[in-house]
Amino acid sequence: MESSVKSPCIKVCKYDIDKNCIGCHLSMEEISNWILLSDDEKRQVLKNAEERSKTPIKGKNDFDYYV
Repeated sequence: MESSVKSPCIKVCKYDIDKNCIGCHLSMEEISNWILLSDDEKRQVLKNAEERSKTPIKGKNDFDYYV
């Protein structure tokens, strides 16, 4: 069954010091688990990411990736 909740990925996988993507604002854990989540769980992750997007980026780290 295909999910009705679309991934927020914009293919800018660069992480801040807290290991949150500065492109979609999901944590590494949320990204890893995305495919396993129910639609309700995905909506909650998106809500959390939206809140996270409102906070300033804390800094650079060694987790910089581009896809």
